[in-house]
Amino acid sequence: MSALLSEEDLNDFISPGLACVKPVEVKNRVKEEPSEFEVGKEPNELEKVSISLQDCLACAGCITSSEEILLSRQSHTVFIDAWRNLGDETSLAVSISPQSRISLANYYGMALDELDLCLANMFKQFFRCRYLVGTQIGRDITISRSNRAIMAARQEPSTAKKPLLSAVCPGFVLYAEKTKPELVPYLLNVKSPQQITGSLLKLSVNEKLYHLAIMPCFDKKLEASRPDSEQEVDCVITPRELVTMFQELDIDLRHYKTQDTTILRSMSPAGWDLALHWSSNEGSSSGGFAFQYIREMHQLHPQARLQILEGKNSDVREYRLVDTTNDHQIASAIELYGFRNIQNMVRTLTQSTKPRHTRLLKNRHKNTTQQDKPQTPSLATTHFIEVMACPGGCINGGGLLQSEPSASAATRKTLLQHLNTRYTGELTLTDPIHTGNQLDQTSIAHNKPFHYEFHPITSRSNDVVSLGNTW
Repeated sequence: MSALLSEEDLNDFISPGLACVKPVEVKNRVKEEPSEFEVGKEPNELEKVSISLQDCLACAGCITSSEEILLSRQSHTVFIDAWRNLGDETSLAVSISPQSRISLANYYGMALDELDLCLANMFKQFFRCRYLVGTQIGRDITISRSNRAIMAARQEPSTAKKPLLSAVCPGFVLYAEKTKPELVPYLLNVKSPQQITGSLLKLSVNEKLYHLAIMPCFDKKLEASRPDSEQEVDCVITPRELVTMFQELDIDLRHYKTQDTTILRSMSPAGWDLALHWSSNEGSSSGGFAFQYIREMHQLHPQARLQILEGKNSDVREYRLVDTTNDHQIASAIELYGFRNIQNMVRTLTQSTKPRHTRLLKNRHKNTTQQDKPQTPSLATTHFIEVMACPGGCINGGGLLQSEPSASAATRKTLLQHLNTRYTGELTLTDPIHTGNQLDQTSIAHNKPFHYEFHPITSRSNDVVSLGNTW
C-alpha cells in the first residue's frame, strides 16, 4: 500500500468540497472583450437552480460510492439490456405502484382504466411480459404487519415511549441510518409494498422471473439494493424513466389502446385477485399507513371519537382516537411529509425530556383549562408517524411526471391537488385490515419474515459534508 494512503482515506463516503446547497448560480461573467471562442453573452441575472430528487441521488455528498454503483444497476438501460438477454427460461414480471399509474394516466391524458389496459397490452406485445400486477397486495400485508407491530410496542412497559416511524420511504430510512442513528431503534422494520410484492410474485409462480418495478421515487432503487431485499426486485425505474425508455425504443403508448378487459386477468399470477392487487385503500396517497392504524384501533374501540388535527402546513396531519367520556387519548398516528417537517420531528423526538423551566411549565399548566388545550398534532405523544421524504408525499415523488422545473409554485400545487383528486376518485378502494391478515398467512406459510434489518451507517472520515448534515 502506498504511504500516501491512510485509514482515513479508506471510507466509502465521497467527500465533496462544499455542502450540497446551491440556492443560486451566478452567470454574469461578462468580459469586456469576448474571446474568439465566445458564442454569445450570458445574462447578468441570478438564475435559481432547481435540485430534484434525482439530482440529490447523484450528489456526491449524500450517497456512498457503493450506492452509486448500485444505482447504476437500476436504470431503464440496464433493464433493456437484461430484457434482451432473458432467454426462454425466464419470464418478465412487472409491478407498478398506484401513484405511478395516476402520474402516467395524467401525462398521457387517459382515464386510469384506459391507461391500465394500454400498459398491459404494450408490455405483453412489445416486451413479451408474462405478469403485470399492482402493488396493493404487498401494501395490505405492510399495513397488517405494521398495525400489529405498533399495537405490540404499545403493550411493552416503558417509561418514555417514543413513536414508531414507518420505513416504507427509503429516503427517510437512509437519512436516519446515516445521520440520525438515534432514530434507528424506532424504525418500524416492516418491508415496503414494493419488496413484499416482489417476494410474493416469485413465490406465486413455478418459474424463473425477472421483476421490474415501476415506482414514484428514485430512492426505491436503493431500497431494492439493500442486502435484506436482494432478489425480490431485479430492477426499479420511475415513470419518468419509463417515458424516456419509450422514446428511445420508439414506442407510442397510445398505439396500444385496447378494449380487451380480459388482458389484466390473463397477466395476473394464479390465485391473485385482480380486483385486489389493482386497487388502493383509504388514507393518504402515500399508502394510508397512519389512517389504517387508527382505523383498526377504532374497530377495537367503536365508542371512541376520531379527531383529525391539521398541522402548521398541509404536510402534517394527525388522526387521534379519544375516549368520549374523559377525552383520554386511546391511539394516535401522524402523516408527516417533507424534510423540513422531518427536521422538526427529529428535534422533537431527540430533545431532552427534562424541562428546563419547570416553574414556567407549572404556571402554564395551571392557567390552561381543558377547553383551551391547543388541538394540534403532537409528535411527542403519538404512537406512529408515517414519514415520507417528499413534500406532499409519494404522489409528488421525484420520479413522477410532474410539471416542469420552471413552473411556478402555484402551478405545482395545483397539479399536486389534481393528482390527489384523481388518486382518491379513480382507484377502487379495498379493506387492507381484512385482506392483509388473510394474505399474510401465505407469506407465513412460505417462511417469509418481510422484515428489514436497520443499522446506523457511520463514516470514518470527519470531513464528510452531506445534505443531511446541513439540516
